Amino acid sequence: MTRIGLSGTNWTGKTETIKRFVIEHPKLRIETVSLSPLVAKCPFPMGREQTLEGSQWMLEQVKMLTYGHQKDIQLFDRTPLDILAFTLYAEDRSNKKNASIIEEAINQTKLFDTIFYLGLWDSWPVNMNASLEKVCFARLMDSYLRKAIEDFGIHVVPLPWQLSERNRLLSEHLMGTISI
Repeated sequence: MTRIGLSGTNWTGKTETIKRFVIEHPKLRIETVSLSPLVAKCPFPMGREQTLEGSQWMLEQVKMLTYGHQKDIQLFDRTPLDILAFTLYAEDRSNKKNASIIEEAINQTKLFDTIFYLGLWDSWPVNMNASLEKVCFARLMDSYLRKAIEDFGIHVVPLPWQLSERNRLLSEHLMGTISI
């Protein structure tokens, strides 16, 4: 089983990349995993109001999702790297530190064979009608993602903006792991 994750801030095209990849590879046994429904169910504040308790809860959910899979590929639309970035943001907001959450998030990134990073460039890769406040928050979270990658030495594979190029690189990467 191969576990792949796409990490990136809002509107960087993670979900669209996964949808197109699945369509282009109908013979692959792919389980797609979206963390968005979990964020909605989290009993603690998430997003702009992120708490350390929310980060801990999300890490527990991701850990459970990594067990009991039935497909050859598990493809996540967010990863523990994203949770790590939100944890750093929550620490800065609360002026509290929690080394055990940071350590757990780093350890969970190791459950992934590859984490692809969809970073920001000069423009957004998808059409969006978000408020300036939401765009500013997305840019802030991208800075926390980059900080987590750099500060904790998380290995990521950057993906370009162009969707067709993303899927080509994703396919090439998986060819080295399984037979496509």
